[in-house]
Amino acid sequence: MHTAHPEHPITAIVYPKGSDFEAFLQEITVKLAAQGLRLAGLVQHSRPKPGRTKCDMYLRDLSSGETRAISDDRGPHASGCVLNTGRLLDACEAAEAGLSGQTDLLVLCKFGKTEAEGGGFRSLIARALELSVPVLIGVPEINLVPFREFAAGLFREIELSDLVCDLSAATERLRPAPRPSAEAVAAVA
Repeated sequence: MHTAHPEHPITAIVYPKGSDFEAFLQEITVKLAAQGLRLAGLVQHSRPKPGRTKCDMYLRDLSSGETRAISDDRGPHASGCVLNTGRLLDACEAAEAGLSGQTDLLVLCKFGKTEAEGGGFRSLIARALELSVPVLIGVPEINLVPFREFAAGLFREIELSDLVCDLSAATERLRPAPRPSAEAVAAVA
C-alpha cells in the first residue's frame, strides 16, 4: 500500500458547510496535481442559478478532465434534492475507468446522502482499496455516523478548519507517501 497512513487508507475531511469544502478541494487537487501526483476521482463544482434556490451541480473527473452535470433542473421553487442518481452513477463508472494501481490518490467530493444510503461513491472507494490506492473524501458532519460505519476503522478524520489556514501545509499533510522505486521493490523481493 502506498499511503502515508497504511492503517488508515481513507482520509476523511469533516466539514460543516459544503461550499467551504468544495472550494478547498478544488484548490488542494490543483496543488497535488502540480506536484506530479496521479489523481483519480470526482470534484464537485456548484454553480448558482439566478432565481433558483438550488445550484446546478457538476463533477469534474480528475483523470480525464471531463465535467458532467449531475443535477436536475426541478424549477425555481425546488427545495428537495436535485441530484440525478443516474448521472452520478455514470460519473462514478467513468471515474473508475481512470482508476488504476498507478493512481496515487483517489479524491472524492463527498460522502453524502446517496453514500449514506448505500450507493454513490461506495463502490469506487472499495475499488481504490482493492488497488491499494489511498482515498481522500469530504464528509459533511451530518453524514459522519454512516461514514464511520461504512469505513469500519480504515480512516482518519481531519477537520476542514485544521487545513484551510495553510494550504501548503495542508497539501503536505494530505499527500500520500511516494511509491517505492522498482529497484527498492526488487531488493526486498
